[in-house]
Amino acid sequence: MTTDFTNDDRAARCERALAVYNDEYDTASNLIDLLADARHWCDRSGRCFGDLDRNAHSHYLAEIDSERSAS
Repeated sequence: MTTDFTNDDRAARCERALAVYNDEYDTASNLIDLLADARHWCDRSGRCFGDLDRNAHSHYLAEIDSERSAS
């Protein structure tokens, strides 16, 4: 987990990635495609999407908590 970024920075980084993920769709549709594609990647890589998603959720909660406690 990188502590040099604020949650606004993280959201902006995601927005930039989603904007270029597929130029035919809006960012919300691109997020849906990215999540579906991530599941396919996990299948092919022998990884468990659910485990990785739970780990990501834990990071998200820690980042939220970190910003709350810093203010």
